[in-house]
Amino acid sequence: MGKLTVAEAEALQKEGVLSKASVQEMQDKGLVSSRTRNQKRVVKTANCTFVTPQLYFQGLNGNGYSKKMTELRTKVQTLINDYTTIVKLK
Repeated sequence: MGKLTVAEAEALQKEGVLSKASVQEMQDKGLVSSRTRNQKRVVKTANCTFVTPQLYFQGLNGNGYSKKMTELRTKVQTLINDYTTIVKLK
C-alpha cells in the first residue's frame, strides 16, 4: 500500500472525508507523507555546499515501523528541523 501525498490528504480533508486529527494520525503512522516536495531541509557544510540529512532503517524488508521506531523518527525530525534551513526547489 502506498502513501497518500499531502495534497491528496488535504483534498480529502477539504471534502470532509478526513478530519484534521485523522490526517495527523495517518501522518504519525506513516500512511500520509509529512511534507510537500516543493521544498527541502538542508544544512551547510564547511565548504559552503548544502546536504540533506536523513534517517534510514536498513534491513526493514517491508516490515512495519514499531512504536519505538516511530518515536525515534519523530525525535530525529525535530532535531533536523532545529538544525536545518528550508530551501525552495526549482
